[in-house]
Amino acid sequence: MNARARGFTLVEVLVAVAIFALAAGLAVGGMNAITRARTQLDGDLARLADLQFAVGLIERDLRGIAMRPVRTGYGPAMPALSGGLDALELSRYGAVGALAQSQSDIARIGYQLDGKRLLRLHYPVLDRGPSSLPTIDPLLDRVERLEWRYIGARGAPTLAQWPPPRGGDALPRAIELRLQLSDYGEIRRVFELPLGSAP
Repeated sequence: MNARARGFTLVEVLVAVAIFALAAGLAVGGMNAITRARTQLDGDLARLADLQFAVGLIERDLRGIAMRPVRTGYGPAMPALSGGLDALELSRYGAVGALAQSQSDIARIGYQLDGKRLLRLHYPVLDRGPSSLPTIDPLLDRVERLEWRYIGARGAPTLAQWPPPRGGDALPRAIELRLQLSDYGEIRRVFELPLGSAP
């Protein structure tokens, strides 16, 4: 007696298709989860890079400070560094650096908070008239609070404005920056100024 060639029954085929569909569904779900995680990671890395760039740029601006007061409009001269709790403006050496000490390489830079964005202002001229408007570059978003503090001579209290109420042309020894971010919480950095010699 010859054995009859035997194929798959309908039930076996349906079971095989169901198992394949289940495996495919699990694979697609896993790939979607990996894609979502990768997208989240890319966003976190980009955010961290933006934060590092912003803090690095602030540090370079402060380390390149120039003792060059400026005039604004028709008013009195502003000191090389002028700031309050929520805004800061300073003269800084440009690409050539502080060693060149060339007046043409000095720029006027400012930082301020607009809503939840940290802005960097770059003025086209040092002694500006009423129509001299800065170039404004958004530097960092999701900023809840910006606070500058000015550290004077050893033993002196930390100030909320510079120059101090009694005036003077000296720079603070250091400047403290506090950024309250919606995702990272508070970031605190202290930048020592190379020309800082507050009495």
